[in-house]
Amino acid sequence: MDEIPLLDVDAPDAYINRELSWLSFARRVLEIAEDDTQPLLERLKFAGIMGMIFDEFVMKRLGGLHEKLKTQSVIDGYNGLRPHEELELCRNELQRQTAILSNLFEDILCPALAKEGILFRSYAEITGEDKNFLQKIFEESVLPILTPLAVDAAHPFPFISNLSLNLAVIITKADGRNRFVRLKVPANRKRWVALPGNRGFIRLEDIIAHNLQVLFPGATSIAAYCFRVTRGAKDNPWDRVRLDDQPGVELQPGSIISMVTAELNYRRFAGIVLMQVSESIPNELLGWLIEQLGINSSQVMKIRGMLGYSDLLDLKVEGRNDLRDSPHIPVHHSRLKPIHPLDSESFFDEIKKKDILIHLPYHDFDSSILRLLQHAAIDQKVLAIKLTIYRTSTHSPIVKALMEACERGKQIAVLVEITARFDEAPNIA
Repeated sequence: MDEIPLLDVDAPDAYINRELSWLSFARRVLEIAEDDTQPLLERLKFAGIMGMIFDEFVMKRLGGLHEKLKTQSVIDGYNGLRPHEELELCRNELQRQTAILSNLFEDILCPALAKEGILFRSYAEITGEDKNFLQKIFEESVLPILTPLAVDAAHPFPFISNLSLNLAVIITKADGRNRFVRLKVPANRKRWVALPGNRGFIRLEDIIAHNLQVLFPGATSIAAYCFRVTRGAKDNPWDRVRLDDQPGVELQPGSIISMVTAELNYRRFAGIVLMQVSESIPNELLGWLIEQLGINSSQVMKIRGMLGYSDLLDLKVEGRNDLRDSPHIPVHHSRLKPIHPLDSESFFDEIKKKDILIHLPYHDFDSSILRLLQHAAIDQKVLAIKLTIYRTSTHSPIVKALMEACERGKQIAVLVEITARFDEAPNIA
């Protein structure tokens, strides 16, 4: 019998690159959006998920590679790649997948949805009462919160916040001089504006760009181009404080929360990893933006169509269940189903008989796990509740039940994962 050769753990080809492997996973998710056997609105949802995946990859993984380059690291990774080689390979693959997503949305999904009466409209094609409707929305709910920031000798280039959508506006005055103005598309307004009578959706930045004459009445011409920056996010919130390298240093109570909070503040002002710009942006303006932001041309990605595909997840299409997957309906556990929702005593009596195995998401969460906590919160025999929560939500019914238990004098001990990636802020709260 032939001997099986041992794997050489020191050989670079024995390892898969972590960053490229992550992008391989993203490519498999993208294939779901490309799959024409899937319902249309599900494919649109996965296009939005891809936007979210790309944003997270750039913040976390590309951001980490940028940090390595800042420290001038030349150490080869386990697979033999150096940080600058990894970064170039990741950028190329990210650019390739982004182009696939853009073409998919513009050339396939939008026309297919239009055939189903779900239209993505451009402002240029809007006429009549729809145009009046959009102008009214702009003047009443958008214009009051717009803040044009000009850049000149007296006004430096403004700070561009992470993942914000911005308009680079070039205004030509009567004397022929050009002036740059940055407009941030307000995040507290819906990006997708629905036209009356189900006549389609139009993006908020498109509405703003075509009503700029109201903001700049003295301009002879106005041109606007979208741009968006993504800033880095470190892999570990306490990377800056390597406690394991400092013998004798102990964490003080609450110090992890303080460090994570500091990291969240740092993340707001972290260095730019990527700038996405409209494909139509003039080279002269693009070069000026690159200079003002202190980045290089390799950190720029030109995008065909819209920027920020993650916002597709906020698009609300009423009805049209024929264009969605059939809803998943979990079943009530056979032993808990007969028990009245308010009958705490019978609920706990059933648990005493024998352990109950809950299999999520197939068993109904609300009538099992949540109901257990709700019963425990009000049952006089329950003295303490102890559990682990990885992620919380803004209006969590679990947190509500725990608060009620606390108000009733019960002891509550909850282990919360403070460092859950991109959920740190709500978990701390």
